[in-house]
Amino acid sequence: MNGEQGRPSRPAGPDLPVQAFRDAPNEVTVSDFGLFRDTLNRHFYPARIEVLQRRPAAAQPRISAVHLALTTIGYVRPGTTVSVDPGELPSYHVNIALAGQVVSRCGDQEAVASPRVATVFSPGLHTSLPRWDADATQLSIKITRNRVEEELSALLGRPVVKPIDFHLAFPVDDGPGHRWMAILSALLRSVDVPGGPVYGHHQELLERSLVTGLLLSQPHSYTEQLLTGPPRSAPRGALDRVVEEIERAPDRGYTVADLARLSGMSARSLQYAFRDRYQISPMQFVRRVRLDRAHDDLAQGVGSVADVAAYWGFNNPSRFARAYRDRFGEFPAVTLGAARGRERR
Repeated sequence: MNGEQGRPSRPAGPDLPVQAFRDAPNEVTVSDFGLFRDTLNRHFYPARIEVLQRRPAAAQPRISAVHLALTTIGYVRPGTTVSVDPGELPSYHVNIALAGQVVSRCGDQEAVASPRVATVFSPGLHTSLPRWDADATQLSIKITRNRVEEELSALLGRPVVKPIDFHLAFPVDDGPGHRWMAILSALLRSVDVPGGPVYGHHQELLERSLVTGLLLSQPHSYTEQLLTGPPRSAPRGALDRVVEEIERAPDRGYTVADLARLSGMSARSLQYAFRDRYQISPMQFVRRVRLDRAHDDLAQGVGSVADVAAYWGFNNPSRFARAYRDRFGEFPAVTLGAARGRERR
């Protein structure tokens, strides 16, 4: 602790931008286990929460939570070693331990959440945390069930009739889990900045990308069908329909699931169709069109490099500059400078 009432010190753990939660008011400002229990249940699920310490002294429990369009994200530390048993969850849920360890169970699976291993819980299976250590801080993410299954349905190209049974342990320090954490980082940064309608749309896109990334990164009961099922030929006009929509509105926040839904194919079949015709993936095609539009704007002297990049969905200026140079052989500032030079003549 840093000595400030209700404000946690920086825990060791995943490098996530959780400043918004550290700065947010602590909803459990007193060492009151009953208040901690009731607040946690209010944000997430009705659960039986029991104290495991013989002399529970809830020193600085912490709950700071935000409710977004598709997710509830909570920064939670019990301050007292507890067990939590919500039974069968109505939603999909991910816990990321920022510090400490949490024993976790879902159905017949058991894992220990730590800064290197997150846990993914599925609805329809008995869920419990038999031991959540007093100082273990978790980022708890509740994800609306129907939106997860809608995204999977779009990726598969057919309805999802049974709940998705995720593998419980989710390594996040390398590989697909590490890439998924990058999407989560972008979403957490958006929580820290208030915004209007455009910002809200951008935030929901990040939430949907988080869902799609989870479906593609973490093994589950549909993974084999999603990643290894035989691709089918594109229906007549399906690929043209997707390309026309991208070129009509490249500034829209597309996900792979959006494009698969538009095509009437599975995401895997759509990937094959794009690679067969364009030698790139659907999302790479989206990025290429956006780069072309950004080039058009800069060549006409429109705005600044940062403004143009942000408008076309490039939120990392250095990555935008590198991608732009790779496509056009010069940095965006050079294109803009040449346009401004012509204007002054």
